Amino acid sequence: DKNIDNKALYDTFSLFGNILSCKVSCDPSGKSKGYGFVHYETEEAAKQAIERVNGMQIGDKTVEVTAFVKRNEREVSTVFTNVYAKNLPSDFDDEKLSSMFGSYGTITRSAILEDKLGRKFCLISFEEPESAMKAVDELNGKDVRTEEEKNAKKEEKEKE
Repeated sequence: DKNIDNKALYDTFSLFGNILSCKVSCDPSGKSKGYGFVHYETEEAAKQAIERVNGMQIGDKTVEVTAFVKRNEREVSTVFTNVYAKNLPSDFDDEKLSSMFGSYGTITRSAILEDKLGRKFCLISFEEPESAMKAVDELNGKDVRTEEEKNAKKEEKEKE
């Protein structure tokens, strides 16, 4: 429930043990993202909170309470059709996108964008998950910048 603040989260979960930290995750404007984290002093307190609060109705939502899993330990879905590509050359356009990614399969949608620093990146949606996976397998980590851009970057680093 996005109406739950840090105090309400603390009040709900303090019944199960001593809380070391408690935080509702918020966007840059301070609005709740609808989830939070509670760190207990003991594992037993955490287990009790999971048992008692998981599936409970809080506000107008049924909450899910689970043990925290580090990002690098989470199970990753291997079925995907969307691909994100960054570090693209400054002259990267739709034609280059089609020639670079089209050989992996049918592209249903794509967009070339720039970040605040003017660096190009793109989003590509493939029709089939196998196409997306093959593109990632073959292109991930590949340097697609022009020699000019690589040399400019080297010179920039040498000046520092």
